[in-house]
Amino acid sequence: MHEQAISKHHHSFKHIAIVGGGLLAMAAGLVAWLEFWTPPIMHTPPAITTKAATLLPQLKPLPPFSLIDQQGKTFDNQRLQGHWTFLDFGYTHCPDVCPTTLALLSNLDDRLQSVKQKAPYEIAFVSIDPQRDSRQRLAEYVGYFDPSFLGVRGDDQALQQLTRPLGILYQKVPTPNSAMGYVMDHSTSIALIDPQGRYYALFSPPHDADLMAEDFKSITRNY
Repeated sequence: MHEQAISKHHHSFKHIAIVGGGLLAMAAGLVAWLEFWTPPIMHTPPAITTKAATLLPQLKPLPPFSLIDQQGKTFDNQRLQGHWTFLDFGYTHCPDVCPTTLALLSNLDDRLQSVKQKAPYEIAFVSIDPQRDSRQRLAEYVGYFDPSFLGVRGDDQALQQLTRPLGILYQKVPTPNSAMGYVMDHSTSIALIDPQGRYYALFSPPHDADLMAEDFKSITRNY
């Protein structure tokens, strides 16, 4: 499945540049966290050793946001309650990074299912291209990788209510000489939200499904 996804979507594209990622995404996330998160009570996660995940030093609920999934159901703070959520940000016209990341998340899901992971979780692909990514297109796109994946969308204003506190950066870049018209530069980090709707950890690129699975098992075991 991984090879098929990369083969289907990967092609040379000189103009794409990944914004944020690694330390930049983490730094932006912490700045946004300090600016927007103001609940009176903060919690510190247990100290554990991770190989791929960066644990947030203090946990606060995400600010209110409201988007729509591929079935037309509301995807908001309430939908994050009671289970872990992996949030991946991208767009369906992405030439390489997004399909590669979704294929990796499918592999991660397979690994967690194979060991009968007890902690419930969901994997959601959040589009940062509302102009082109309709509900129908998202349903087809995420369904190609895994029918259980959520495809989430909203207008730019609604989207930023979620992306800004997480430090996820994106912008439209015109490509006049391309049939696509424009590409979306964006952060490639994956956010992990805990069952109380709090930003718990960040997986920065390059991603490794085995290491992410190990970290997730450690995180949930010590939660």
